Amino acid sequence: MRTWLAVWLSRARGLVQSRRLDDEFRREIASHLDALTADHIRRGMTPDEARRTAIVRFGGAMQVMEENREHRSLPLVETTVQDVRYTLRALRKYPAFSVVAIATLAIGIGAGTAVFSFVHAVLLRPLPYAQPQQLVRIYETNPLRNWTKSTSAPANWADWKTRNQAFTDVAAYEQFNPIGSGANDIFLTGFGEPQGLKTVAVSGNLFSILGTPPLVGRVFTDDETYEGKGRVVILSYGLWQSAFGADPQIVGKTITLSGRGYDVVGVMPRSFFFPGRDVQLWTPLGYTRERIAQQRRPHFLGTIARMKPDVRIEQARADMTGIARQLEAQYPDTNTQMGVRLEFLHDTFASESRTALLMLSAAVALLFLIVCANIANLQLGRAVSRSRELAIRRALGAARARLLRQLFTESMVLSLLGGIFGVGLAFLTQSALTRYAASAVPLFAEVTIDRTVLLFAVAISLGAPMLFGIIPALMSSKSGPVTERAESSPREARTLRNVLVAAEVALSIVLAVGAALLIRSLAFLQDVDPGFNQEQTIAFTMTLPNARYAEASARFNAFREIERRLKEQPGVQGVGGTSTLALRGFTWTGDTSFEGRGTTDFERDTRHGSTTLDYFSAMGIRRLAGRWFAETDTRQTPQVTIVNETFARRYYRGLPLDQVVGKRVAFGRPQDNAPWVEIVGVVADEKQDGLDKPAEPTVYSSIGQRQQNPLTFVVRGTQPADAMIAMARRVIAEVDKDLALTNVTTLKQVVEGSMEGHRFRTTLLGTFAGIALFLAALGIYGVLAYFVSQRSRELGIRLALGAKPSELFRLVVGQGMRPVAAGAMIGIVGAVGLTGLMQSLLFGVKPFDLPTYAAATATLALIALVACALPAVRATKVDPLVALREE
Repeated sequence: MRTWLAVWLSRARGLVQSRRLDDEFRREIASHLDALTADHIRRGMTPDEARRTAIVRFGGAMQVMEENREHRSLPLVETTVQDVRYTLRALRKYPAFSVVAIATLAIGIGAGTAVFSFVHAVLLRPLPYAQPQQLVRIYETNPLRNWTKSTSAPANWADWKTRNQAFTDVAAYEQFNPIGSGANDIFLTGFGEPQGLKTVAVSGNLFSILGTPPLVGRVFTDDETYEGKGRVVILSYGLWQSAFGADPQIVGKTITLSGRGYDVVGVMPRSFFFPGRDVQLWTPLGYTRERIAQQRRPHFLGTIARMKPDVRIEQARADMTGIARQLEAQYPDTNTQMGVRLEFLHDTFASESRTALLMLSAAVALLFLIVCANIANLQLGRAVSRSRELAIRRALGAARARLLRQLFTESMVLSLLGGIFGVGLAFLTQSALTRYAASAVPLFAEVTIDRTVLLFAVAISLGAPMLFGIIPALMSSKSGPVTERAESSPREARTLRNVLVAAEVALSIVLAVGAALLIRSLAFLQDVDPGFNQEQTIAFTMTLPNARYAEASARFNAFREIERRLKEQPGVQGVGGTSTLALRGFTWTGDTSFEGRGTTDFERDTRHGSTTLDYFSAMGIRRLAGRWFAETDTRQTPQVTIVNETFARRYYRGLPLDQVVGKRVAFGRPQDNAPWVEIVGVVADEKQDGLDKPAEPTVYSSIGQRQQNPLTFVVRGTQPADAMIAMARRVIAEVDKDLALTNVTTLKQVVEGSMEGHRFRTTLLGTFAGIALFLAALGIYGVLAYFVSQRSRELGIRLALGAKPSELFRLVVGQGMRPVAAGAMIGIVGAVGLTGLMQSLLFGVKPFDLPTYAAATATLALIALVACALPAVRATKVDPLVALREE
C-alpha cells in the first residue's frame, strides 16, 4: 500500500512539475549525446558522423522523452489536460458556436438551479428541529361540517395529551387566523414609537417538543401554559437584534407588550421559526386549566406532537382514531363524527406549495431536455464539419476510445462553462423571484442558494454531457475510410438532427400548452369580481390592548372615535371597520338555527364577522335588500344581522332576497336556546378565501351589538395611498400615542397579493415555454440551414433545369415541417397526459381545453414556419453556376 501510494504521489508530482522535469531530462539527454559524440570523435569520426552515430545508438530522443513522461506522471490526467487545452483553443476558434452553446446551457442550468432553490427550501430542507421526522400535526375532521383539516378544540387537546400512547407529548398554539402563520398583532412600547409585532401564544411544552434549545436563557415550562403562572415571553433572534441591540443581559428584563409587562426568559437561535418566519415572539396560552377542560365547541388551537422513537405514523393514527371515538361517545353534543388527521409537520407546512413546485420542477426538467437536444443538434452540425479531420486522425492511428474521450471532454468543458454562467444567472433570478413573489413562498421557507443547491448545479452540469454529448461523439468517432465517412456522416447527422428537432417540438408543445392553460386561468382570475371596489382605498389593522381597554364599552368608544376622526380628514370619502378584511379568510364559524325548522334542522359552519356602520359603503359592497346597520343597533336593542347573498340563496332557496329580510335565525343549535336574531339586510358577496374560491355563507353583526378586537379599517379617499397612510398614522397617534397600525396595505395590493401565487407560476412557466419555443425554432433553423448548405449543388441544378423558386421554397419548408408535425403530435399526446396533473392549479379552464391546445399548437407552427422560411428563401437564391463551380 505504501509503495503504491509513493509511486502515485511521485507521478502526481511529475504531472504538476512536468515543464521543469522536461527541461531537466532534456538537458540530461543532450549531455549524454554530447558524451557519445565526443567518444566517436576520439575514435576518428568526423563531428557530423559522430553526432549521427550517437543519435542512432541512443534512439529517438522524443520517444525517450515520451516514455519518461509516461513513467513519471499520470497519463490519463495528462491527456485530459491536453484535451481541455485543445477544447479551449477550439472554443476561441469558433466563437459563434461557443457563445450560443454556453448561453443555451446557462439558461437551462440556471433555470433548473433557481427552481431547485425553491424546491429545496420548501420540500427538501429539514425543519430546524430535533429529529423533525418524528413531528406530526394533528387536525380534526368532521364530514358534518365539511372539515378535512381543522384546528382543534382546547378540551380535545387536553384529552389527547393524557390518553395517547403514541406520543412523548402533544403541544398546542393559538391559530385564530387561517391565513399565513396565524400570528396575532401585539405592540412593543417604551422604545420610541409603538412597534407592531407578530406573536403566537403557545403551550409551555411546545419548545421541548420541537427540541430546539434557546440561544440565550430558557424556554417555557409546562406550568407556564396556564393563567396565573407568570407573564413571560421568548424573543426571536431577529427581534432581539433589531429591537434590543442583541443585549446579552436581556433575560430577566421586563418589556411592555400591549400595555402589559412581560419578563423575557429566552431568545431562540437565528434559524428557529414557528410556525412561520414572520413570528417575532412567543407568549404562553394563559388560559386556566378549567377553561381548557371545558372548551370543546370552539376550535382554534393548532396541535403538534412528537412520536415516540419506536412508533410509526400509522400506529399513531390508529391510536388517535381510537381516542376520537372515545370522545365522540363521551361528548356526543360536540364530538359527533369528530375525527382526527395526522400529517408529518413538514408536509403540513409545504402542502399548499407542493403541487405548484412539482409542476415547475417538471417544467424546468422539460426545458433542460430541450436545451440538451439543442446542444446535441449544434454538436452534430459541428461534428459533420470535423468528420474529415477525425477520420484522418483515426487513419493515423488514433484509437476510437481516445477520440471519444476528447469529444466527451469538449462536451464536459462546454457544460461546466455553461454551469458557471448558469449559477450566476440563478443567483440573479432567484433574488428577483424572491422579491417578486414573496407571498407565493410559504412563510416557513427561506430561499437561498446554499451548498446543496450548488451541488445540484454541479450535478446537472456534469450530467448534461451524458445527454447531449455521447451520440455526437459516437457518430464522429466511427471508423471507416475518409471518403466514406465524409459521405455517410451528413446522411446520419440529418436523420438524427430531425429526430432531435421532433423531440424539441414535442417537449415545447407540452410546455406551451401548460403555460397557455395557466395564462388563460390567470386571465379568468383577473376578471373575477372581488365583491368590492379596490380603487383608492387603504386598509390597516388596529388592535386595542386588553390591559388598557378591558371593558367592551371602552373598546367600542375607541373604535368609534378612530372612525369619526378619520371621516373628518380632508379628501376622505368613506371609512369602515371589519373583524376580517375581504380575501383574508374568516374570523370564526358556528352553528345556525332557523325559525320554523325542526330541532335537528340547522346549519353548521356559518361564518361570522363584525363591522362598523359604514363598512359596506366604504368597501363599495352592494346592498341587495333591506337596510344597513344603524346607530340604534346596540346591546340594549334586539339583535340584528346582515347576511351575504350566498347565505340567503343557500339557506332560503327559491325565496326572493327581499323576503329573506325579516327572517329570524339563532347562532347556535336549536337546543341551545340562543336568542333570535333578525335579518335586516342582504349584501353582495365579498371574496374571502381567494378569487378562485366561492364565497361561503356569512353573517355580519354591528360592533354595537357584537364586538371583536382587532378591527381592520378601510379608508377610501381622493389622496394618494402614501398620503392617506400617513394621515391615518397621525390620527391614530392623536387618539392613543401607544397604538400602532399593522398590516398596512391598499385594497388593490390585497387583490394583487391574492393572485401572486398564480402569477408567479404563470410567469415562470410562460418564460420556460417561451425559451423552449425559441430553442425549438433555433433547432429547426439549424437543420434546414445545414440541409440547404449540404444540397446547394442539387438545388442549383434544379434551378438550372427550370425549377421554380416557389417549388424549392416548398421543398425546403416541407423538409423542415415534417419533424415539426411528428413532434407536435407526440407533444399533444404528452400534454394530455401531463396537464391533467395541473387540475388544482387552474381556474375557469379545464386541463383538456381544446382552444388552448389549438392556440399553443398554432403558435408553435407559426414559429416553425418562420424558422423554415429563412433557409428556404436562401435556397431560392442559390446561383447555379456558383454551386456547380464550387463542387
